[in-house]
Amino acid sequence: MPMQDVTAIFDHYRVSTRSVWNTAFWPDPDFRNGDSFEPFQSVERILFDALVLAKLDKEIPADDIFRKPIPFFRVAPSSPSVPIMIQRPSTQNSYWDDPVDRVTAGKVEMHFLAFFDWNQMDYRDFEYYRVWIATFDEQPHLAGREALIKRGYVNVLLAEE
Repeated sequence: MPMQDVTAIFDHYRVSTRSVWNTAFWPDPDFRNGDSFEPFQSVERILFDALVLAKLDKEIPADDIFRKPIPFFRVAPSSPSVPIMIQRPSTQNSYWDDPVDRVTAGKVEMHFLAFFDWNQMDYRDFEYYRVWIATFDEQPHLAGREALIKRGYVNVLLAEE
């Protein structure tokens, strides 16, 4: 299946959205009490639709953006082996500490979910991709889990249907 590298499109979205949060929402004292998160999520989805999906002639329901994996956006290691933080199953909190902490290029299929920062209510860098592991040849029991991977370690590829 041929794939198109769309990393630059995702980086453009990342920088644009980061700027909107860091200059318009986060510094505003009225939003510091947590009220900024919901309006920002709406803006974030609109920007993703306009700067990523529309540019690539793709559509998904707005309510699914950042909530469901997008199978045609594959997040792939850009070198032979890269660090990853895989979510450990938990009923209450998210723990990103599964003992498997590396993935090998060509041995894992990860679908884009969202960008991620540890502190959602502070200055944001969108440093990580939050992904859904579709398949993992070396660790098949981890398929279906979410993971975090630094954006500098991966490329985003558009899978042709």
